[in-house]
Amino acid sequence: MTAAVAVYDRQRDRFTVERDADKPFRAASVVKLLIALDHMYQRDPELVLEKAKTDEARNDILYLRAMLRGSWDYAASVFWVRGGYTDIVKRMVERIGLKGTNPPEKPGMWGYTSLTPHDVVRVYRHILDDAPAKYRDFIMTNIHTWEKCGEDAWNQSFGIPRAFGKPWSAKQGWSAWGATPPPGQDCSLGAARTPAGPPVPAAKEDVVDLSSPLLHTTGTVGKDDRSIVVVFSTFPKGTTWQEGSDRITRYTRALLPYVPGARPGRPSDI
Repeated sequence: MTAAVAVYDRQRDRFTVERDADKPFRAASVVKLLIALDHMYQRDPELVLEKAKTDEARNDILYLRAMLRGSWDYAASVFWVRGGYTDIVKRMVERIGLKGTNPPEKPGMWGYTSLTPHDVVRVYRHILDDAPAKYRDFIMTNIHTWEKCGEDAWNQSFGIPRAFGKPWSAKQGWSAWGATPPPGQDCSLGAARTPAGPPVPAAKEDVVDLSSPLLHTTGTVGKDDRSIVVVFSTFPKGTTWQEGSDRITRYTRALLPYVPGARPGRPSDI
């Protein structure tokens, strides 16, 4: 397992852990935070379902919910196209002041946006402290009401959800494990509505690893979202989902003494 980590204490305004935190990784579904935020800035949409006045507005709210809670790839693709593909990343880099984030070389492949742990901390700080209240509340409410089963039927209860006790929020990322789990290994509540994403290209020499299986766990931990926790990880080909999930969870759990406001997780917290 190759890992990079950043833990930030919002109350004391300082990092408590930084390891390779400027190392870029392909973002996978973590980029959905930027996709959602950019959609809100560009359209200032109604975000309360009961107040939406058109079918399109209601559908957009439901798509945003599914994208943030269950990591629905189809919804991300809809907003990615609507927002101008890589223009989304460029706008967010400028607005938030991201330093190690770059759009994908192939504009259609949003999951190949590159992000660093430091930049993900900047994204969460922007959402929590700078974004309009209705954007903040919508995003944070939905990642606090995270769903164990991803829309592609992979079990996304790795890292933060298993390592820490509530309250926490989580926006997970995964890539190169296959479109859906092998028969008999799917998460029982996963809808498996659409494939997990585009095929993974052959490995090549590059700053960003575009081929290895990866698991990312990001979110907030503790009362009032005190700590921001970001753990990016990649694994050798041939690693099973269970092996990868267990490794990143053990790694994340080891951070407990350095995550202000955190307490040990229990099965009931998932």
